Amino acid sequence: MISKELKRLSRRELVDIIYQLKKNEQDMQEEIESLKTELQDKRIRISTAGSIADAAMSVTNVFSTAQMAADIYLREISCMREDADRECAKKIEEAEKRVRDILADGEKKFDILKAAYKREYVKWQQLKSEVETLEERKKQLMCEGIDDGQ
Repeated sequence: MISKELKRLSRRELVDIIYQLKKNEQDMQEEIESLKTELQDKRIRISTAGSIADAAMSVTNVFSTAQMAADIYLREISCMREDADRECAKKIEEAEKRVRDILADGEKKFDILKAAYKREYVKWQQLKSEVETLEERKKQLMCEGIDDGQ
């Protein structure tokens, strides 16, 4: 579903999404580096603390910090997806409106052409009838002329 929605996005929108993802990735990398530094500091403290309880407390803080970073990242992705969904729905609605407008315009033009065709057809039928009447009259006159001439 998401791939279909992404295919409908413009190049600029895709570039914006990629830019946001790269920015988030860079922020996450910075956070990872910070967490690695914290982890190294905590390892040093653990090795010097000598207490299993102290080590467990230090590791717990690292995991909770990592979990918070992961939650933030997932919320960002969710927000970006919602924005993309809204933008896609808006574009679909605009396209459907344009289609309805085009169809309505086509129907109006068709009705105008249909009415013009009917008028011209009636005129053609009248002319045809007049031509047939004139031809009949011509034949009658020719027959009368032949009859008078004999």
